[in-house]
Amino acid sequence: MAAATAEKIRELKMLIGAVQQPQAREFWSAPDLPSGVPRGVIVELLGPWRTEWFLQFLKMHPEFKTFWAEKKQLVLPTAIHQRGVDLNSIFFATLGDDILSALRKVIQSQLYEVVLAPTAFHEIKILKALQLFTEKSNCTLFLLGDKTPSQAWPISMQLEIHKKDQTRFHVEVLKKRHGRNGDV
Repeated sequence: MAAATAEKIRELKMLIGAVQQPQAREFWSAPDLPSGVPRGVIVELLGPWRTEWFLQFLKMHPEFKTFWAEKKQLVLPTAIHQRGVDLNSIFFATLGDDILSALRKVIQSQLYEVVLAPTAFHEIKILKALQLFTEKSNCTLFLLGDKTPSQAWPISMQLEIHKKDQTRFHVEVLKKRHGRNGDV
């Protein structure tokens, strides 16, 4: 009896539009990663070539608006320009230790397709909040990880990036929660 009532309630909700059908997740093409990178998730980048890979990703998508956050300035914009990435599409910010509130506002603004930040968050509730913000804004948050992958569940994808040869990367998928064409 209870199961029939629950089913009837679900049918009524669908009729009035209260239940939305899950939408197919979009994927962006990515260097040496055939499955691509899902939109609206947190992606942790690991390995010695993570920044170079990310720059190639931006080069593949010159139309993206990118927010590049750092605690202290480590990257030289001229080096990014030398790699063929248009600096007009990147907003650089040196945020010190209070990176969370700025990231939250940037992601919620929905101005940027891509946000890059250091992995500075270890509390699950903070990562969960960032995950919800990225989902809602359909923005992908790339975290430049430490030497070891984070064990936090809100991170949807983890990539370890090494150099394969002069023009290609070896990208190892350590974690992937969102599949393409049914793969998980």
